[in-house]
Amino acid sequence: MRILLVHEADETRARIVQVLITAMPDAIVEMWDPARRGLPSASVDWKRFDLAFVDERGPDDVLQWLRGLEAERVSALPAIVVMGRGGDAAHAQALGRAGAAAHIVKTEITAEQVQRLARTALSSPIRLPRGAGSSPATTQPIDIAAVGQPLLQPASVPPGYRVLRKIADGGMSKVYLAEREADGTILVLKMIDPRLHQDPLFRQRFIREYKLLAKISNEHVVAILDQGMTDAYGYIATEYFAGGDLKGRIRPGGLPREEVMSALAQIGTALDAVHSAGIVHRDLKPQNIMFRDASRLALVDFGLAREMDGSSTLTQQGVVFATPLYMSPEQCLGNTIDGRSDLYSVGVIVFEMLTGRPPYIGRNPPELAYHHVHSPIPKLPSRLAALQPLVERMLAKEAHARFTDAREMMDFIERM
Repeated sequence: MRILLVHEADETRARIVQVLITAMPDAIVEMWDPARRGLPSASVDWKRFDLAFVDERGPDDVLQWLRGLEAERVSALPAIVVMGRGGDAAHAQALGRAGAAAHIVKTEITAEQVQRLARTALSSPIRLPRGAGSSPATTQPIDIAAVGQPLLQPASVPPGYRVLRKIADGGMSKVYLAEREADGTILVLKMIDPRLHQDPLFRQRFIREYKLLAKISNEHVVAILDQGMTDAYGYIATEYFAGGDLKGRIRPGGLPREEVMSALAQIGTALDAVHSAGIVHRDLKPQNIMFRDASRLALVDFGLAREMDGSSTLTQQGVVFATPLYMSPEQCLGNTIDGRSDLYSVGVIVFEMLTGRPPYIGRNPPELAYHHVHSPIPKLPSRLAALQPLVERMLAKEAHARFTDAREMMDFIERM
């Protein structure tokens, strides 16, 4: 989780930082001093942050700032917690109407309160976008005493779970952030789209994803917490990743080499476990690499995975799946694939992490497929030339020219 703390550099800020770190040890807290820089503008890369704690320095300064962000149509604000002096209910209501997630008394902030705020603010439908003339997603700031009250639930939810918010709405399933009522665990609930629930093929595919993941036990592969299938619904409950996905971390110009190599080592460890279980992922991309905290990652979304022995008939040879930006040449051609296809996809991801852009860009999927199959492997910038041999091996057009497996790739990296 990444937090923006907007507060002057004084003793109060130091105490608040300590509270935030105590409440969320793995959080990354970035400082913004409004005394020197003013309040953050609409041009800030707000998508980088999950939460923002903003100090009120004057009676209406933050209120006017929130209204200004709305007027600028900022498209992806994080949940914003306003820290004030308290005691003015009308002012708190106005902040809520302007888009604040909560209004708290800064002199009374505690680690327990921050934990409840983080849990509720991130699970409430507060984030923008807001179109012209639209209203904020909520007209009330969060009442700290009411944290945890149920939100509107989907039509079919497994017993024992409470949906907090929708995360994604894919072609086969709907994905929710949810709470397990028995122990308060926050998790991800993936449910078959009701329109497809009666289709035997999709039911099989969904059940198969659980069975595949159940074969893998590795810290860098998503953990399955529960699974169920009834006549009304089918679901898989997996761990929740507070650190977001890799896609949200890649910046123009790329990431530091050390950060890239750390991520690659973890991905390699995960793929070694996945491939050793006889499974090929088939849809590796930055969106399917999630972070538990600032640095620990795991692979997710095995919906397109397939046993390497080819025993499954649910994914047929000659049919192209996955995401064109990251597909191997053999995938593009609809040919038989194995673990080396995953290594190619990782090579694309590594190139993007290092440079800030994928190796191939096309106007449409066929053009991208052509590049993967025929275009030369692009060169890294001169400052990264030492990593070119690694990229060459991973992005080789022929599978036999790549690393044999993830373990060989990791051995190569260690020798480098």
